[in-house]
Amino acid sequence: MHVPKYIFILFFLIFNSKTHAQNFDFNPNLQKAYSEICQFKIQSARQILVKENPKNGIKIYLDDFADMIVLLNNENKTEYEKLINKEDERLDLLEELDSKSPYNRFLRAEIKLHWLLLKYRFGSEVKAAWNFVQAYKLLEENRKQFPNFVPHQKSLGAVHIILGALPDNFAWVTKLLGLRGNIQQGQKELLNASKDPIFGTEAQFYEYFLNAYVLRWTEQKNQQLLQYLDQNKDYLSVYFLGVAISIKDNRSEQANNILSRRPIATDYLSMPMFDFYKGEINLQKGAYNQAINSYLNYLKSFKGKSFLKESYFKIFAAYWLAGDEAKAVHYLNKIPQIGNTIADGDKSAQKFYDDFLQKKQLPNKNLVKARFAFDGGYLERAIDEIENISEKSLVNLHEKAEYNYRCGRIYQKSNQIDKATGAYNRAIQLSEGQNWHFGASSCLQLGYIYKERNDKQQAKKYFEKALAYGKHESKYSVDNRAKAAITEMGF
Repeated sequence: MHVPKYIFILFFLIFNSKTHAQNFDFNPNLQKAYSEICQFKIQSARQILVKENPKNGIKIYLDDFADMIVLLNNENKTEYEKLINKEDERLDLLEELDSKSPYNRFLRAEIKLHWLLLKYRFGSEVKAAWNFVQAYKLLEENRKQFPNFVPHQKSLGAVHIILGALPDNFAWVTKLLGLRGNIQQGQKELLNASKDPIFGTEAQFYEYFLNAYVLRWTEQKNQQLLQYLDQNKDYLSVYFLGVAISIKDNRSEQANNILSRRPIATDYLSMPMFDFYKGEINLQKGAYNQAINSYLNYLKSFKGKSFLKESYFKIFAAYWLAGDEAKAVHYLNKIPQIGNTIADGDKSAQKFYDDFLQKKQLPNKNLVKARFAFDGGYLERAIDEIENISEKSLVNLHEKAEYNYRCGRIYQKSNQIDKATGAYNRAIQLSEGQNWHFGASSCLQLGYIYKERNDKQQAKKYFEKALAYGKHESKYSVDNRAKAAITEMGF
């Protein structure tokens, strides 16, 4: 998806037959189109693609790539339904091309992965899972036939990491379908692919994404991410990744800096998610009016269903924390009327509303402020807010559990590990038998603490305990991370 600056170097893969070259001709124009897609300059790419041979496999793949990025960005269901038949059409065209080329199965797998993401985003989870299985089998067949072909290691690496991080309760499914994954193998494949002159930067993109969202983000990875941004200053996609990861890893000031440096021109794709991210940054730093305006801009410009419930929840929170309870409740009541619950943030927003509807009670303001300050990496403010609370002052078990979990996160981040351990254990005790994430998330963090101390048995114990929790709003992400950590330790 994201290519290096030297993409314009002539790339023409020569095989023994003339037919093969005609089937998969990655000519300079298509290299330019690939670069434009990866920069999120979609219209420019399409102007190039329309002039190319429609039977060229590279052209077919790039048409699909462009469609995927546009649909993921705008989430326009009408456009999605118009294009959904393109998956099979393009796969049929590729299958008719030279079967002796390593690009045949590789590009078919890529299209399967494109539509996996789209089907999941538009709510077809079962169909998305089947795309994953089909892509895996195509990539494994390609690996066996062309073991020295580097580009397919980009996608193989990602697939193997995802499979390696799946919790044990999925093991029977993967075994039945013949799917095998290994985190270390996937990491090695992504490293090899990152050296490819064409697909290398895309492989790096996958590596950073998977480390942030499936494995665990580290300070070393963060420094590498900043270098990656400096090396790809024209790539809006890379800035998008940088902002998303920075916000996820409690680095709002870093996210704001990256956001302010992103390339801005009319030929780039317009991205509503940047308004959502501005809202996140401002809410976390306590700039409530700016946060409200950013979330409202997102709601106005985005035509899909993702992060709508979360946006309304965050607007509620901003008004409420600013002292305007009437407007706050007005936006809180909008949560069930719009969007979906595919994303964790939307699930949490809906759960917050359902709890409010049942109990007619809002949470402790200091606790909410501490959460947002911590989420942004504003540790001093988070500590000030949490110190204004005691467990005894909280009115219900849910808040007591959350309080201890938030204390654990704040203490852990400020390197007060003994205090963090005590707080996490208390959160686990208070969450027992409840459908909350605080206990499972506390187990996950305790696993990380013991893993860093090289106490593998204790780490394994807590990671397995995290996996044992029933359904909660963060179960998928907690389970993936816990399983990945167990695998990384060699169990």
